[in-house]
Amino acid sequence: MMSSASPIPWKPMTSFLNKGLQHLLHLYSDACGTAALHEARIKQLETTIADQGVIAEAKTLHYEDKLKKVTQDAKVKLATVQMEHEQAMVSFREGIKASAIVSLLQARIKMAYEAKETGLECPAWPVESRVAKLKELGGKAVPYPAEAGESSKSAEVVDKAGEEQDAGTDAGQDAGAEKTRKAGEDAAV
Repeated sequence: MMSSASPIPWKPMTSFLNKGLQHLLHLYSDACGTAALHEARIKQLETTIADQGVIAEAKTLHYEDKLKKVTQDAKVKLATVQMEHEQAMVSFREGIKASAIVSLLQARIKMAYEAKETGLECPAWPVESRVAKLKELGGKAVPYPAEAGESSKSAEVVDKAGEEQDAGTDAGQDAGAEKTRKAGEDAAV
């Protein structure tokens, strides 16, 4: 029944199937090539990432070492500055002490000279040792009043000025006491 029917053309069908298979083979080979390309790219990127990790670790170690060195240098500089400050403070304190000692020695020598000029000389006053100590400390020498051109008259003028000042102070105190006494009398009345 069907044998009398027209024959099916197999040749065009095979050609169509061959073309389809060729196209599929081409797609498959493209896909395989693309997959291989992607796999190669993935391996390359993995290598790059591993290299970047090694580089990052090396940089981290480098900068940690640098930070340690900078921190250590800063600690050394801080210790040096603190030590210099302490030395400066000690030097400053010693300078102040020496200055105070020089001032005291000068005052004591001057008092001894003035006492000697007025006739009060105490053998227990070590004037020569004080002068030597003053010279040792580099202080300005205190001239003896007679050497400096001062006479006993100048000492008398100073004494008179002091007496006048004392008299003025006493007068002021007397006036203040008188006002207080008057105020007390007024309050009693």
